[in-house]
Amino acid sequence: MRVFLSFCLSIILLVIFVPYSLASEEETEGPVQERLHDLRERRNATIENFERRLDELRQKRDDLRERVATRQAQNRQNVVSRIKTVFGNILSRFDAAMARLDKLADRIASRIDKLKERGVDTSIAEAKLAEAEKAGLAANSAINNAKLAVEAIDASSVSVKDAVHAATAAVKDAKKALFDYHKALVAVLRELKAAASLREGTNGASE
Repeated sequence: MRVFLSFCLSIILLVIFVPYSLASEEETEGPVQERLHDLRERRNATIENFERRLDELRQKRDDLRERVATRQAQNRQNVVSRIKTVFGNILSRFDAAMARLDKLADRIASRIDKLKERGVDTSIAEAKLAEAEKAGLAANSAINNAKLAVEAIDASSVSVKDAVHAATAAVKDAKKALFDYHKALVAVLRELKAAASLREGTNGASE
């Protein structure tokens, strides 16, 4: 706004002083036609000077706008980079949680095999483990979708805010999917514990 006001003031001063400079330089001697010719030349020179200065002012204005636009774009890029870094850290923790849950599922499967060897009925636990694996697949897909949503945040896009909202929603979905996977595995563990306790109780009664 300050530059724009300076630009307008410069134009006003030029308009005011151009006629004044023409009038002050008039000559009263010599043929009228020659005097008119001289005045016309001076006027043209003044107009050319005015147009040159006007072009300079316009160029300065355009340069300033370009610098401001570049600075705004850089600031926008910095903000987007920080946002994506935050999302990236969250998703890295999700990946680590996913890896831990997968290891837990592997240990549960190994536990099921050992209990089956001891004659424990693990059919319900096996069914629940299969359901847990589906939950794990859903969690993995949700995390990947969240990564895609975060990657879609682009500083050059006019809808950065919408992209951030979409990424936030995707991250929340991934968090819930991880929770569901964990909950499903806990259910398998409880079933295994109950089956093992039942087997031990049966053996104790038979003895």
